[in-house]
Amino acid sequence: MSFLLSRRAAFGAGMASVLALTLRPNPSIAADGQPVVSLRSGRVRGTRAAGVASFRRIPYAANPFTAATRFQAPQPAGPWEGIRDATAFGPPPPQPSRDPKPVLFGGPDDLTLNIWTPDPAAGGLPVMVWIPGGAFVRADAGEPVYDGTRFAAAGIVVVTVNYRVGVDGFMAIDGAPANRGLLDQIAALNWVRDNIAAFGGDAANVTLFGQSAGAESVAILLASPKTEGLFKRAILQSPPMQAMTSADASRLAGVFAQGLGVAPTVAGLGGVPFDALIAAGPGLAAELKDGAKWGKLSLGGTAFLPVVDGDVLDASPIDMLARGPKPGVPAIVGSTDQEARLYMVPGGAIDHISQQAIDQFVSDLHLPANTSDIYRADPANATTGDLFTALQSDYTFRMPALRIAELRSGNRQTWHYNFSWRSPGYGGRLGAAHFVDVPFSFDALSSNQAKTFAGPNPPASLAEAMHGAWVAFAKTGNPGWPAYDLAARTTKRFDATSSLVNDPEKATRDLWRDVAF
Repeated sequence: MSFLLSRRAAFGAGMASVLALTLRPNPSIAADGQPVVSLRSGRVRGTRAAGVASFRRIPYAANPFTAATRFQAPQPAGPWEGIRDATAFGPPPPQPSRDPKPVLFGGPDDLTLNIWTPDPAAGGLPVMVWIPGGAFVRADAGEPVYDGTRFAAAGIVVVTVNYRVGVDGFMAIDGAPANRGLLDQIAALNWVRDNIAAFGGDAANVTLFGQSAGAESVAILLASPKTEGLFKRAILQSPPMQAMTSADASRLAGVFAQGLGVAPTVAGLGGVPFDALIAAGPGLAAELKDGAKWGKLSLGGTAFLPVVDGDVLDASPIDMLARGPKPGVPAIVGSTDQEARLYMVPGGAIDHISQQAIDQFVSDLHLPANTSDIYRADPANATTGDLFTALQSDYTFRMPALRIAELRSGNRQTWHYNFSWRSPGYGGRLGAAHFVDVPFSFDALSSNQAKTFAGPNPPASLAEAMHGAWVAFAKTGNPGWPAYDLAARTTKRFDATSSLVNDPEKATRDLWRDVAF
């Protein structure tokens, strides 16, 4: 129930009109014709184009990168005087760029979000809040493929959220709360509850969605009692479900800090310049590749993960979900068919895989002895590199997504999908890789970033099908195909021509039955 509706219930129908005048947003137009809305902390001016108003770099929490706030839980954003310019994206939190060298990208700033709306004065519009991915090392809510224009044109208010990543967001640091990036996301959801009416949104009708690390974040927030009432629906695109124990996280922080010559404390790491912290990250990832020392953590692709701290996470994310939290929250969960090709194709690693690497991977996960034979039966796994990539895809993303669908199948409000369209990127080898689905779910295919993943002529029918399903789900709670159950295992296959299939993972899913994610 929204803030306004709860106040009406409390004070009676006779006070409704007064409360509407005092609490209902009062959008206005600036002298230059651009939209202005009033928030609890002050007024912001956005831009309007093609019938959609957008507002960028709005602080939902104070700057967490000062000497007093570094590595601490997010604090409320302070008020401002006058009208704050919200026409340009701000920097994401400090993180490595996507260039080959881990140079600093982003920078210290308030924790911010971006909003697209069809009409700030409308009221009662469904809301979608996007948590971007990036292996908990990167997160940039202003990326072109996260443009919310098409959602807004369909009558939805869209919010994209920046949150702390890497050392600042997820390293276990003595004297600091764990999972600070997740705490940021919770703070953003609280801000949305308190302020989204100013943009025409209904705080009681929020769909939380994300991809990759953003999807794992959605899973954790779906399982957490800290988010009760903050969202009504959830969409998880390619969720990994890895986490660190508190002991492993503290041990890894010690290794990292020792390499920098400081203590793994707020004071020690707080004195290291941002660029030095960023530059040290790849060394930490290399450290984790020692399987004898780090066990299953060595099989992941990131050195920064949510930590089982007894607070935000009191168990692994998949175990938290298995307890059946928020059974009344409908969810869509799925993956792309060839997730790991994003990591294996661009640099050519897929062409340099040995059978020994496959055998070691199968052994490390205690998969059945016939695993390779079953995977080789699929023509898509013709080469050793293809086979290894398929195993990586299933371990990191596809089987966790399927496990979530299975765990939630009893509530009849969970839908499963596979994204099967094969991108022509990288000489036709990228395929249905990780992230290729994102431009289609946003129907944001015109940017150079989208063309890198989807090519110059992506199928409009696929964007229409996937984006349309997300819109329908946000509006009605039903994406338009049968809910997942363990009998039929009906799955939506998104492709140039989309279809329904039953049990598409039948040949391989039992191999993963005893693998803990």
